[in-house]
Amino acid sequence: MAARQLHRLSALRVAKEVTPGHYADGGGLYMQIADSGARSWVFRFKLNKRVREMGLGPLSRVSLGEARKLATGYREMVRDQIDPILARREQQRRQLLNISGDANVTFREAAEAYIRAQETEWRNRKHAQQWSNTLKTYAFPVIGDVRVRDIDTAMIVRIL
Repeated sequence: MAARQLHRLSALRVAKEVTPGHYADGGGLYMQIADSGARSWVFRFKLNKRVREMGLGPLSRVSLGEARKLATGYREMVRDQIDPILARREQQRRQLLNISGDANVTFREAAEAYIRAQETEWRNRKHAQQWSNTLKTYAFPVIGDVRVRDIDTAMIVRIL
């Protein structure tokens, strides 16, 4: 049986490839090119008899070397029976809680921190812009400068 090969992609191939599809680098790391031409990194893994796919970010923000480092860490998690998707969500949740743990943090500050934490998960910058615009239009005028701990149901109802 042949050994699985890592680092099959070169920086030159990553830069020049334009045909839609998945291109294996090895060890579950793939460069994905969508029909629209959007290019991103994907980590595929199998845990508890379930195949999962995890986005690592667009090529414009995540280099080949960074994607390989991320995939290495995630492969170790899978080997230890830890779901990397759930682990990443938990880490983001903790980061958000650390920000909101400050008694004086406003809704605006917490929302902006959330958007920054989620940006790498979203497929494009437009998604982050849509979140920002929606919050500016509807939520910030009502609770933007209110401390997170002071927000109540009535304020949320006013926003809705």
